[in-house]
Amino acid sequence: MSVASSGTGPSIIDYGVGSGGLNTQAIISAELQPFQAPETRLQTQQLTINSNVSEYQQINTDLLNLQTQAMALSSQSGWNARLATSSNPSVATATAADGTPAGSVQFTVSQLATASSLISSGTVSSTSQIVTSASSVLVAAGVGQIGVTSMTASSGLTLGAHTIEVTQASQAASSTGTVALASQTSGIAVTGGTGSINVTVDGTAYSLALAPSPTGGYSGSGLLSAVQSAIASAGASSTLAAGYDSSGHLILSTVNQGSSQSLQITGGTDLAALGLSSATTASTGVDGVVQLDGTSTTLTNVGPGGSVTLNGASGTSVTATLVGASSQTQVNSSLLSTGTVTATNVSTGNGSLADVVANINAANTGVAASSIQTGANQYVLSLTSAKTGSNSTISVTPGAFSGSSLGSMNVASVGQNAEIQIGGTGGYVLQSQTDTFSGLLPGLSVSVAGTSSTPVTVTVGTDTSTISGKVKSLVDAANTVLSDVQTYAGYNQTTKTGGPLMGSAVLASVTHEIQSIFASVNGASSLANARSAGITLSGGQLAFDQTAFASAFAANPTAVTSLFTQGGTLQPTQAAYTGQVTVSYAPGTVQAGSYDVVVNQSATQATASGSVLTGGAVTTGEQLTISSGSNSVNYSTSAGQSLTSIAAGLNQAFATAGLSVSAKVSSSGQQLQLISDGYGSSSGFTVTSSSTSGGTTGLSGTFSGTDVAGTINGVAATGSGQFLTAPPGTPAIGGLSLQVTTSGITSATDLGPFKYTPGVAESLLGLTGAMSDPVKGAITQTIQGLQQESTGLNSQISMYAHIVSEEQTLLTNQYAALDATLSKLSNQSSTLAMELAQVAANTGATSSSSSSGSSSSGSLG
Repeated sequence: MSVASSGTGPSIIDYGVGSGGLNTQAIISAELQPFQAPETRLQTQQLTINSNVSEYQQINTDLLNLQTQAMALSSQSGWNARLATSSNPSVATATAADGTPAGSVQFTVSQLATASSLISSGTVSSTSQIVTSASSVLVAAGVGQIGVTSMTASSGLTLGAHTIEVTQASQAASSTGTVALASQTSGIAVTGGTGSINVTVDGTAYSLALAPSPTGGYSGSGLLSAVQSAIASAGASSTLAAGYDSSGHLILSTVNQGSSQSLQITGGTDLAALGLSSATTASTGVDGVVQLDGTSTTLTNVGPGGSVTLNGASGTSVTATLVGASSQTQVNSSLLSTGTVTATNVSTGNGSLADVVANINAANTGVAASSIQTGANQYVLSLTSAKTGSNSTISVTPGAFSGSSLGSMNVASVGQNAEIQIGGTGGYVLQSQTDTFSGLLPGLSVSVAGTSSTPVTVTVGTDTSTISGKVKSLVDAANTVLSDVQTYAGYNQTTKTGGPLMGSAVLASVTHEIQSIFASVNGASSLANARSAGITLSGGQLAFDQTAFASAFAANPTAVTSLFTQGGTLQPTQAAYTGQVTVSYAPGTVQAGSYDVVVNQSATQATASGSVLTGGAVTTGEQLTISSGSNSVNYSTSAGQSLTSIAAGLNQAFATAGLSVSAKVSSSGQQLQLISDGYGSSSGFTVTSSSTSGGTTGLSGTFSGTDVAGTINGVAATGSGQFLTAPPGTPAIGGLSLQVTTSGITSATDLGPFKYTPGVAESLLGLTGAMSDPVKGAITQTIQGLQQESTGLNSQISMYAHIVSEEQTLLTNQYAALDATLSKLSNQSSTLAMELAQVAANTGATSSSSSSGSSSSGSLG
C-alpha cells in the first residue's frame, strides 16, 4: 500500500513489505515547524543587528581616518611644511624639516669628506702567503676623535670588541689674555727685552725677552712669532707653547697636559699690552681619564705624540699613541678628547693575507679590508674606514705585518672633513665629518656632492604642495564619511528605498555637523569660511579646488592657516599684556568662548650667577661640570682667562653636547651667568667645580626655574614651565593649555579674557571625538548597545533551540514506537495471511479427496 502526500512534500505513509510504512522524518519535520518559527525569527533579527554593527563600525572607521587627517592640520605645526631648493643640485641638495625658518643660505664647497685609508708598503705573491705570525691584530676606526693615532693590545686581551672611552678630557695648564690681538694688522706696541713676560712652568722659572716692536707696532701674527721666538730663546719650547684662541686672545700653555703640569705668570713689563696679568697661584692641568672595558686609568702627564697605557681587567692593557701637537686646534686644546671608540681584537686565522682580510671584514670593525692585485703575482693589503672625516683615523697594531714582505702599513689617504664657506669665497668656514651639514638654518640639512667656487644658494620656503595635499586628504576623508552615511542611513531616490540605518539620529547629526563645519567655522581667521580656501559643498559632497587653495594660501598664508587651526586672542587688561597669552593645545572638547586668565606667578628660567670678578677674568683655573638630565659638559678654565672667553667656550660646548643652557657675562663683564633655555622646574641644571676658591667663576650648586601658576576661567590650572593647563574633565575648558609669557608677576594678576576659537580641523576633531571616543563616543555606544542586544538574543535562541530539540526527540521516539507497532502488525498480518493461505490450501485438498471417494463408490454400485 502506498499513500502519497499532497503537494510536493515526501510521502507520509508508504507501506512496504516488512515495514511500518511511515515516513517519520517528514512527519517530524512538519510537526516541528511551529516550534522552529520563533528561533528562526530571532536568528534573522540577530543577523540584521550584526549587519547594523558592521555598518556602524565602517562609519566609525571613516571617522577615525577623518580624525587622523584633521589632527595633521589642527595645530600650527601641521602648516609648517618646508621645501628646500638648491641653485645647483649637482653640487648641493637640501631638505628642510617642518618649521625650518624661511630664508636662504649661500656658500661655496671647498672640499668633500674623505675616509682614512692605509696600504701596505710591500706586496706578497699570493693571498695564501703568510703575512703575520701574530695570533691577532687590534683594529679600530675613528680613533682620531679621542686623540689617538694607533693602539697595540697586550697579549692577554681577548678576541672581540673592546670599548675605549675617554670620560675626562685632558687639559693643559694655561693662561689666556683678554685683548683680541690675532686680527690686528699693526699697532701692537711692546717694550721688549728681558722680563717682557716672567712665567714659571712646571716649577721652572723663565724670563721671556720679546724683540721690541717694529716701527708701527706688531701685527697679530708678528707678535705671536715674537713670543714663540722668545720661548725658544729661553729654552722653554719643550714645556711652553704660545698661540691664539678662537677669539684672538693670546694663550700661554704647557705643552703637556694633566695635573702634573703647572703654569704661573709672575710678572713682566709687557703683560698689559698682551692682555695678560700676573697670577697669585699657578694654574694646573686636568688629567685625562680613560676607560678600557669599564676599568679607568687616570693620566696625569699627557704629551703630544706620546704613548699611554690603558689598563683593563685581569692585567690586560692597550697602549695608545697620542696625536701630535700639529693636530691641536689651539695650543691648549685637549690632546685626549671625550668620546668612545670600539677596538676589535681580530684573529689572524692561519696568518695568510686571505684570512686576515676575511677575519677583519667579518668582525665588523668599521674598517674594510681588501687584498688588491697591483700586478702579476703582486697583492697589497688595503684598510679603509667605513666613515669619513678627520676623525676617521684607522688604527691597526703597528708592525703587525712588518715581518713579511707586506711591510709596514702606510697612510694612503688622510680622512678629511667636508668644508664649505658661508657667503662664498672668503666667508665663514664650516666643516663636517660627512658630506652633510646640519644647522645652517634650524632644521635644514645640506648634502654636498661636488666642489664649486661658484656660490650655491639653498632657499627654504613653504611647501604649498604638501600642505595642499594634507587639505585634500582631509576633504577626501570627510567625503568618505558623508558617502557611507548616505549609503547606510540615507534615502535612494532612484530605488525609492532607504538604507539599513535610515532614521539614525546619530548619523544624521554626523552629516549635519560636517557640512556645517566646512560651511561656517572660521576659527581666528579673517576669511569667512572654507569656501575662501577652495572648499565647496554640492550635492551632499565636498569639492576641493587645489588651484584656488594655492592662490589663497600664497596671498595670505596666516589667514588660511587660522581658518583650520585652533587659536584665540587675549583681550588684555593692560596694553603690556598684549600677545602674551596664546593657545598651546586644546582638545576637541574645548568649546569656543572667552575665558578669564589670572596669573599668580610668572614662569622663570633656572639661573646661576657666579662671583663678581674685578677685571672680568679668573685668576685661578678650575674644571666646571654642568649637567642636566642625561647630558653633561666638562669645561676647564685657566688662570687669566676672561669671562667672555669662558662664556664663549661654554656655549660652544653646550651646543655640541645638546645641553639646553646658555652662558653670558653680566655686571659690566665681571660676572658669569648660566641660564636654562627652558622655563620651569623641569629646566634645572647642576654645576660642580673642582675649585671654589677666590678668583674662580664661583659657580656651584643646583638651580631650577619656577612654573607659571594661575587660573583659567576661575579654575586652578596646572603650571608647567610657561604653560597653564585646565584640569581634564572641566566643563567647556578641560585640557585647554595656554602659554603665558608674561614675566615678573608674583601675585594674583588678571591678564584679561582669552577668546578661544576652534578652526575647521579642530572642530572636526571635536566631532570625531564625540562620535568615536572609545568610551563616551555616540557611535561607540551605539555599537556597544547593538552588540549587547545581539548577545542578549543568544539566550532566547538557545531556549527555543532546546525546545525544538526536546520536541524532536519526543516525536522521534513516538514515531519510532508507532512504526515498530505498525511493523509488528504488518508482520502479524503477513503471518495470518500465510496461515489462511495454508488453511485454504488444506481445505481445497480435503474437498478434492472427498469428491474422489464419491466417484468410486458410485461406480461400484
